[in-house]
Amino acid sequence: MSLVYKTSRGPVLSDVLVSEVLPDLTRAQRTLLAGSGSDRTLRIGEIVGRVLFGTPTSDNTGNTGNGAMSGLALKANAQLGDYTVECITATTNAATFAVFDPLGRRLADAATDAAYDNGEIAFTIADGGTDFAVGDGFTITVPVGSKKFVPLSLTAVDGSARPAGFSAVKATAPDGVDAPFVNIERLATFKSTGLIYPAGATTDQKTAILADLEALNLKALNAA
Repeated sequence: MSLVYKTSRGPVLSDVLVSEVLPDLTRAQRTLLAGSGSDRTLRIGEIVGRVLFGTPTSDNTGNTGNGAMSGLALKANAQLGDYTVECITATTNAATFAVFDPLGRRLADAATDAAYDNGEIAFTIADGGTDFAVGDGFTITVPVGSKKFVPLSLTAVDGSARPAGFSAVKATAPDGVDAPFVNIERLATFKSTGLIYPAGATTDQKTAILADLEALNLKALNAA
């Protein structure tokens, strides 16, 4: 009788990376954001996103009306910079506001006492005891985030829902402590079967992720 011995190994970079122009161009030393309440981990081939945006704030200095903005939140397509919310019509206990993105493009208008969500930012403007006047408004500032990396999230609104490459190594950031890792982020080809997608990603979401990676000059191959 002959004995057959089987060995197993964990994933290695060649399971996902096919070719790269030059390691110095393809790879970058990056920072994995500290765990929050538990360790944060990355696996070889795991797609990452980057924390691009911080917590938004609003300012209404100089308004005639004393209504307040609440429920301010980033949405999936948020942009960095200042959004302008300007009162364009005002009546007793009601007002309409024009909303402009950081590039000055006009988005959907907002009305008092109605939840607003344009896919980039969300908020509610309450009518106050003193009515708003035309020209009143709010400046919503979306600040720069930590720019640290996390596993790609399908639901994040801080920028980390946007693919920014995939990890070349296993890495662990303990609770409260950042950790270094090596990211593959440009000028490479890879096996699409070797990537690690966010849990629950659908076929359409995976297709969109691959398109985003290709925009970074990371080309997917259907190699097994």
